[in-house]
Amino acid sequence: MLRLNNRQIGAVGVSRVTTALLRNGYSVLIPSEDNGGYDLVAEKEGKFFRIQVKCSERRDPERNRYGFMTSRGSGTKNRYTKESCDYIICWGMEDDLFWVFRPRDCPSKNKKCYAKTGSSWRIVSDL
Repeated sequence: MLRLNNRQIGAVGVSRVTTALLRNGYSVLIPSEDNGGYDLVAEKEGKFFRIQVKCSERRDPERNRYGFMTSRGSGTKNRYTKESCDYIICWGMEDDLFWVFRPRDCPSKNKKCYAKTGSSWRIVSDL
């Protein structure tokens, strides 16, 4: 199997979350530059949501959980805030599982999500 680099994994994650949002009736806008603190904007019924996507390719088989880097920047890592995005959507690639968080729900630079707590793509229906 082809090994993806981190940028490719991120692009796959953004595409998968975009697909989930579209299936739930959202319009999806993708910024033309990458320094806004979010990967995409979802709109439904006149409400707009800035979304940061985090993707993890594989889960830890011993603990049955995924690890997500819920911070930004290279070198110095900064947490996402409500000023930078409205939601952080994490996607576990191996099991096609989703988790939706507000920035305040991610106080550390990493987030561990157990597979048993993940949801299908329908979780993004009511942001």
